[in-house]
Amino acid sequence: MPAVSVIIPAYNQGHYLSQAIQSVLDQTCQDFEIIVVDDGSTDHTRQVAQSFTDLRVRYVYKTNGGLSSARNAGIRHAAGRFLTYLDSDDLFLPEKLSLLLAALQERPEWGLVAGQAVLIDENGDRLGEIFDTPLPEDTTQLLLGNPLHVGSVMVRREWQERVGFFDETLRSYEDWDMWLRLARAGCQMGWMPKPVSLYRFHRAQMTRNGEQMTAATFAVLNKTFSDMELLPEAWKAMRDEAYSRAYLRAAAQAYNSQTFAQAKTYMSEAARLNPALLANEAGLLAGLVAGWANYVKTSDPLAFLETVYEHLPDNLAVLRQRRRQELAKEAMQLGFAAYQQGDLTKARSVIWRAFCYQPYWLINRGALSIFIRSWLQAGKAAES
Repeated sequence: MPAVSVIIPAYNQGHYLSQAIQSVLDQTCQDFEIIVVDDGSTDHTRQVAQSFTDLRVRYVYKTNGGLSSARNAGIRHAAGRFLTYLDSDDLFLPEKLSLLLAALQERPEWGLVAGQAVLIDENGDRLGEIFDTPLPEDTTQLLLGNPLHVGSVMVRREWQERVGFFDETLRSYEDWDMWLRLARAGCQMGWMPKPVSLYRFHRAQMTRNGEQMTAATFAVLNKTFSDMELLPEAWKAMRDEAYSRAYLRAAAQAYNSQTFAQAKTYMSEAARLNPALLANEAGLLAGLVAGWANYVKTSDPLAFLETVYEHLPDNLAVLRQRRRQELAKEAMQLGFAAYQQGDLTKARSVIWRAFCYQPYWLINRGALSIFIRSWLQAGKAAES
């Protein structure tokens, strides 16, 4: 019996699947089995999976039923005491299994442990972003959103059996639903502040479907709060705030797709459900909106933020008053990051925009120094 069952659901991702399987075979911990579940693919997924001669790689075919259905099929075929999941376009880092397995063995009270995920693009190049939000000590905070990448999690088999399979009615966020069910059942969860997986963002990825993600968000919350009488009091108390955060995520998706009327509706509803968002001159709300700009799905974070502030609902005038302040702050952060990465043209451009938003940044020695240095270095490069 292997210690860990690695379940890889695969649907028409044959061009990535070989790398995914190999990233498991290259683990420092070799006590595992790999179950590749072909969810009715029409590409060369079968050939790729069956090209591996390692007996620990098992291939299972099923008719197409969606991601949850494929993961559940993998669970039913799994023999390991611990379960972990790897989407066919993602990768494990070499010590993923060793680190998470050791953590669960050292902490028998934990039913789940999670690590960080490094973001990569279609070509496998790192994007400079890390999913590094730790698990909250109070697991009711999971109601505010899913901080975990499914490929960075390991679960004890007995806890999965206790709460059941992934919900096959959900088109997305089925993993968030699973973590919520585990938390409600009393599962203790651990966090490891180390990267354990590579999470691929690409144009064909499911998470780019904003409408689908918004629908799934509310489906998970509606399911969770469907019977308030059975919920713990702490969970009941989080209902309005949980829906408020969901409306904010929906607004971010709507702004990204430029459906501004819908975005305004979502923003208004978020503020109605959680008036604390507008306290202290909307400081909390401004911080959450700024976080949207760091979405790797946003190709031009500053332009995206400008769009948000240009299309706020009338009842968020207090947030609109922060426009120049927040845009200048974001521009400076982008400028510092670009300078550290050696992109002098971008650094100079966005820092200049920060000066335009709020001229007082001109007296900031660090900002002015970087702007002048990037200008001078760009001049030298042009002369050479």
